[in-house]
Amino acid sequence: MNKFVKSLTLAILLCVFSGIPLGAQTINAASCNTSDVQTALNSVTQSSATVNIPAGRCTWTSAIAFTIPAGTTGLIIQGSGAQYATTGGAGTTGTDETIITVDISGGNPVIVLTTASGQSLRVTGIEFTEASGYNPAHGMVQLQGNSDAVRVDHCHFDAEQGEPLQGIEVDGAVLGVADHDYFYSTASDANDIRVYNGASWNGSSDGYGFESWADADHFGSSEFFFAEDDLFSGGSYMGDCDLGGRYVIRHSTLTNAVMANHGTNTSPSRGCRAAEFYDNTVTSTAANGGSVESDNSGPMLVWGNTVSETRYIVNIADVRQNNATYTETAPPNGYGYCGTAQTGSSSAWDGNVNSTGYPCLDAPGRGAGDLLSGAAFPNVVDSVGSTITWPHQVLDPTYVWDNSYTSAGYSPEGFVSNVATGESDNVDYYQDFNSNYGETGSWNGTAGINISASAPSGNCTAGTDSMTSSAAPGVGWWDTSNNTLYVCNPTNTWTAYYTPYTYPHPLTQAVDPPTDLSATPH
Repeated sequence: MNKFVKSLTLAILLCVFSGIPLGAQTINAASCNTSDVQTALNSVTQSSATVNIPAGRCTWTSAIAFTIPAGTTGLIIQGSGAQYATTGGAGTTGTDETIITVDISGGNPVIVLTTASGQSLRVTGIEFTEASGYNPAHGMVQLQGNSDAVRVDHCHFDAEQGEPLQGIEVDGAVLGVADHDYFYSTASDANDIRVYNGASWNGSSDGYGFESWADADHFGSSEFFFAEDDLFSGGSYMGDCDLGGRYVIRHSTLTNAVMANHGTNTSPSRGCRAAEFYDNTVTSTAANGGSVESDNSGPMLVWGNTVSETRYIVNIADVRQNNATYTETAPPNGYGYCGTAQTGSSSAWDGNVNSTGYPCLDAPGRGAGDLLSGAAFPNVVDSVGSTITWPHQVLDPTYVWDNSYTSAGYSPEGFVSNVATGESDNVDYYQDFNSNYGETGSWNGTAGINISASAPSGNCTAGTDSMTSSAAPGVGWWDTSNNTLYVCNPTNTWTAYYTPYTYPHPLTQAVDPPTDLSATPH
């Protein structure tokens, strides 16, 4: 083999094992300082580029805002290595090499990355840690735009000074995955991941999640932002979801951390649209009176988790039924309260089949409906008739099944806690059978979720939408032979409803994590 061939072979191998596409641009930042990283990013000119940030500890007192150039279809921002989560979030490995300490006034993000459809983005091998006094209002790493191929992996998000942690914020219509990341905080109001990716759904410019609430669930597809193989440790919340957001949390470990789905309330912004939470391990170092998932909005699929020291797995509530959380403003200057209990008057935005207001706009167990429009109150209307009215949202139940659950010693306890006034078991949510915590009795086709390798014998009952009297998803059957959830719809007919998306996420299959990288482009 001659010298030229040897050199070419070595170059190809270096590209393959570093995750850098052949022919791509490689840019090495002079240091981890803000100005040097910004300079390196500004040097991106080719269709595919990797920006390497060397090892070191740097404090950023100003943020970087970078929009991936129109001609660039793929960008990797790669540190020299960080402590990261192992498979399933079972532990950590690796060493913090590239350490960015965030000390920015106003709690602003340390780096804002804007993508476009057709572009891919990867952020990997960096520790982001908060300086004492940094009070974040957004994720330290903020992801914007419309890319469906964003990956944040093998990073360490650390509130080592005891400040509230804000790790990753997913905005616009960003889809992708955060994997093998380690989130650590001791603050009570941590938000490791904030998912607001319904704000620009289907190209919408309203920023409220209107389009996301007019679209189907897309359960079991890539139409979500995923968190998998992550470790969420400390704090009270691992994250929240709002603005029509859509997320999947799976194959991760949560310690003293829970997830919150915000409900639609005081502003035109809509609540969380749809979520899956499965195959996770959730523990607490002390008895926790809360729940793993706080569901104030939209349908959820919650299954296969191992949960201990929490009071419930899912807590169903609707913040618009009273003023305990928010003070609501009556239409047309707001959505108003759902039901008559708070003010004696109901809101035209709700179904109002009775005095509870049921079904409430965007409530747990409700899904796609008419598209709303309007830049702000008092101009927000149902676009179908340009009026303030119930937007015909379909009955879209939450399903909770096959979870291993050890209670926290509270009473009462269960798989599902329902504190909403109008929602009811076997209509707006379904759960499997457990005499202590779930459905009582045994499967007879009229209630709950059956778990078996073959279709349960006998008849099954579909749901009935009280607003239309039409059939809706009803009792469930989890087919353990092919990991598929079937729902009864119409009555006496099992219909395939959900199969989990490919695991590991396809975006995670590219390369190994970076470790102590040093490279010089030639």
